[in-house]
Amino acid sequence: MDKQMERVLRIKDPLMRRMYAGNEILKRYYFSKESEFDLSVAIDALAAIISKETDKYQKKAGRFILNFFYGIQETNNMIEDHAIVTEREDPLVRRWKKKVLDRDDYTCQHCGSREKLVVHHISHWSDDPVNRINVDNGITLCPSCHSKEHIGDWYSNFVDASDTS
Repeated sequence: MDKQMERVLRIKDPLMRRMYAGNEILKRYYFSKESEFDLSVAIDALAAIISKETDKYQKKAGRFILNFFYGIQETNNMIEDHAIVTEREDPLVRRWKKKVLDRDDYTCQHCGSREKLVVHHISHWSDDPVNRINVDNGITLCPSCHSKEHIGDWYSNFVDASDTS
């Protein structure tokens, strides 16, 4: 069994497994034919990726198509400013983290630490899907300051919710 097939079989989500298998079939089929690339397919794929109305499977399928024709790096360059990512493991999220760390000079923006840094979403991941990979929505923090950020959010949300005046 080849490595791609092993990777497909390790995927737990049955719909995602089918999509990855379809991607492998696309590669094999397309290379065996003398087919011309249809630009309208790329436009439809791009529209699916940047739309707020499509689900994670449609977005992933659009990425497969663009990755196939343009390559991963160029696809990420094309969609970075407009994509709505749905998975924290997405390559665009890794790019976002690196850009925030670079911008903040690999230094905690609260205490100045340079140890075990994380990148925190200012407007939280679950609350703001549009800005998940917006560099201005990230801040470099050490684990201690990151914990304090989340405790502060919980406390302030709790106080606001209980305030009846």
